[in-house]
Amino acid sequence: MMRRIIIVLALLLLSLSVRAQVNLEEEFFSLPDTVTNEYLDSLEIKVTAPNDYWLVGVYGGASAQYGYFNPSRATRFQIQYPLFGFSLIRYYTMFGIFPNMGVEFGAQQNYEGYEFRTNRETGTRSTESGAYKVMMNVPEAFFLTHFHFDMGEHFKLMAKVGLYGGYRMNISRVLDDAYAAYETYQQYVNQFRDYDRRFTYGVQGGVGMAVMLSPFEFHLNVQLKWGWESFWNPDYASPYYYRFGYPLDGGVTFGLYYQLTPRYGHTRAQLKKLARKMIEEQQNE
Repeated sequence: MMRRIIIVLALLLLSLSVRAQVNLEEEFFSLPDTVTNEYLDSLEIKVTAPNDYWLVGVYGGASAQYGYFNPSRATRFQIQYPLFGFSLIRYYTMFGIFPNMGVEFGAQQNYEGYEFRTNRETGTRSTESGAYKVMMNVPEAFFLTHFHFDMGEHFKLMAKVGLYGGYRMNISRVLDDAYAAYETYQQYVNQFRDYDRRFTYGVQGGVGMAVMLSPFEFHLNVQLKWGWESFWNPDYASPYYYRFGYPLDGGVTFGLYYQLTPRYGHTRAQLKKLARKMIEEQQNE
């Protein structure tokens, strides 16, 4: 009995194998009579790289300054707005196998500054030459490496990191009550001092998400800026007393971007759509 069952199963598997082979031959190797070798040799296949396109756009939002200091100070976030700018983004496939790469460069009107709060332990508030709050307008330029991960046809996640540089254009100080009456401190409320540093630079990065409705894209980003240039000369008070303050800022922006060149994604569905489009264009020629 067992031998008969084994023989029957073997015959069934053999018949399925033969049928599958016939189906494969019909599907992959049966071509119309009009498709000759000469016709196949005459075709010119135009390859379009996925995620190889340009974007340009503008954005706006708000900036939050915090800063970090030596000696350490009790600080709070200071919000300034509007933060606005523009950027140009170039997406590309690196080495032909990594379709998530890009670069971004642009300029923005940003801010720097800090605000000291009352120390809970001592009950006193730190000042910098009589001021407990400082705000500066800073135009900046930046160059970032831009990573993106497409999640379907209309949504993607983004991450970016790179360098920025700027110039501190003007300043506004808020004096502490204990120093507000002194002319020595009043004259620098809206002026830079000799030992203040005007240039600023450092590292900038962030994460975000985008909705893509070609040819438009809507970007929401959270950015972080870590300055490498102090607000003032660290030894201005004394050559033996080293004190510094560096920017440590954040920001939230919303942008509208336009695709300068056609966009082709790299998800499975998007690649199928691209292949179908390439075949249709070839047949219409």
